[in-house]
Amino acid sequence: MGSPVALIVSVSTPEYKKVTVELTDGTRVFADLTPLQGVYCFPKDKYEWDQTAPDSFGSALVWASRFEAHIDQIIGLAYKTEPPTKSA
Repeated sequence: MGSPVALIVSVSTPEYKKVTVELTDGTRVFADLTPLQGVYCFPKDKYEWDQTAPDSFGSALVWASRFEAHIDQIIGLAYKTEPPTKSA
């Protein structure tokens, strides 16, 4: 069997339509969710975009507008990933 699926520990919204998530395995994923903007509940502006948090399972991000992006979608739209940092 493979390793367990990493879950979302934290999220930041550096720019409208972009997210940075830190996963339980220490990986940081940088993603542009612009391809999902056609969804009717996609946040309309930076203010709405900033109102996001991981869901209670850590498997998706949810916005106050009820827009959701699953971890698989975020990873699929990633433009950069950083491996876990090794602690001394």
